[in-house]
Amino acid sequence: MRYAQIYLLMIAVLSITGCETTPKVDNPVLGPPPPRLESALKQQKLEHTQMASRSDDRKNILEGDFEESGNPFESPIITASSNSDASTTSAIDESVEELKDSTVVAMVNGTPLFVSDIIGVYDFQLKQAEQRMPPEEYQKLRIALVKRDLKNHIERQLLIHEMKTTLKKEQLEMLQEHLVKAFEEERIPELQKNMGVSSPQELEDKLNQQGRSLYFEKEMFMRQQSALQFMSVKAKAKNDFSREEVLARYKSNIQDYAYPAKARWQRIRISYAKHGGKEKAVGVLDEVIHKLQAGEDFGTLAEKYSDGPRAEKKGQWGWTGRGSLAETEVEAALFELPIGQTSQVFETDNSFQIVKVIDRKEAGHTPFADVQTKLEQTMVNDARMKATRETLDKLYDKAIIESMFEYETEDEKVTK
Repeated sequence: MRYAQIYLLMIAVLSITGCETTPKVDNPVLGPPPPRLESALKQQKLEHTQMASRSDDRKNILEGDFEESGNPFESPIITASSNSDASTTSAIDESVEELKDSTVVAMVNGTPLFVSDIIGVYDFQLKQAEQRMPPEEYQKLRIALVKRDLKNHIERQLLIHEMKTTLKKEQLEMLQEHLVKAFEEERIPELQKNMGVSSPQELEDKLNQQGRSLYFEKEMFMRQQSALQFMSVKAKAKNDFSREEVLARYKSNIQDYAYPAKARWQRIRISYAKHGGKEKAVGVLDEVIHKLQAGEDFGTLAEKYSDGPRAEKKGQWGWTGRGSLAETEVEAALFELPIGQTSQVFETDNSFQIVKVIDRKEAGHTPFADVQTKLEQTMVNDARMKATRETLDKLYDKAIIESMFEYETEDEKVTK
């Protein structure tokens, strides 16, 4: 895959430059970020015509409190969450009369992030929403989307800024060349397949119908891949762990691998109501007991006499753990009877019951060998996430960021 080639290229160019090079910025800031000054933001605010750098990361889409869904605008709930803090919503409405595409929502190291940069990817869906929503609700929707996605775009811009100030001009050009090839040779065919077309021109027409274009898809791809590839190299994380390290993690979290005792079993249930009362049900019970004593098959008798929901399956139940049954005496028998032995008759409030244990597994722990591979991958993922967070924290520490909205970092809240 060309993405892998880009990754290797990034490693090569960073090894030449030195990945720990301190980027040169016009106004470097040491220590915590400075206060986000609204006045400075207003001075930087520019009228801009559709600088839409669209994100195709649609994992977090809008449904109530922005829960996961296939499409944010196919959901019946497309307004800002009714559970959101009322004072926050009120403050937003007072400070932002109208959020235009050209509105600057943040300045990241001197680079403006426009509304269109944040929510341009939703243009098609937003146009549909605008037609069926009151203006105030539509504006709240746009604000909610910007607030939700702003942090990701700020962090992407921090990575791009770091990359541009770390790499030399010729190295950036080389990376851009490879990204363009990756877009043409892999991303375009991928888009054609996803949209059911067979040529770039058909793809362009299809994208235009959705308020998109190949140009903007390319811009979005270049920005995303630049940030992702740079992060994959910049955030140095441990990629393999020894058996001893994985085993230590397993032992320290052994409770996560515990499982309770469980049993597979059969039941014959004779309901009082179905047979006209308890006394008449006794007659059916006696007949079943005599046949069991004569050696007839438990499952065959369950199929014929049982009133339970699994009668047609010879009264068989799957693996059942402790605490699953309402009848405590019946459940106790499942974990005390020898396997293959028929129980005594249990008399409940509405039926007689006889059970037989088919198989049983005692409580224990999933063996280390069964979880070693998965656990090691979890450790690798955790290490990558930690390295990513540490890398972003360092970029935040020396960044100059001004924003008209609140956004959360790992250990601080930044406000306008």
